[in-house]
Amino acid sequence: MTRKHILVVDDDAALRSVLTMRLEYNGHTVEAAETGLDALNRLAYADSVHADYDVVLLDYMMPGITGLMVLNHMHLRYPDVPVVMMTGHAGGQIADQALAGGARVCLTKPFDSVELEQALCSCDGIAA
Repeated sequence: MTRKHILVVDDDAALRSVLTMRLEYNGHTVEAAETGLDALNRLAYADSVHADYDVVLLDYMMPGITGLMVLNHMHLRYPDVPVVMMTGHAGGQIADQALAGGARVCLTKPFDSVELEQALCSCDGIAA
């Protein structure tokens, strides 16, 4: 698998930290955002300096601007950046919404390293 520039977006500080460390250990370059607004700002900045993300790991349920809102914005503004949606809610409805909104994969928390890497591999060749 190719090394990626990844944006991790989750309001849970502990999970953000664990994901960042795990991904960096696997050789990826990682940035983290706590809120949907922070994610949108980082995406806009990355776009402005031509340092686009290869994939965004995006939490579904966040206060304020939700993951689904970020996903909808990304689908319009950054359609070539694949999204892996993460949710703590088991069940098909959230996954269906995420996939219909343009997410490449929807992971149910907790997920392991193998599931995470498989999700990232599914995004290979998607980013411009």
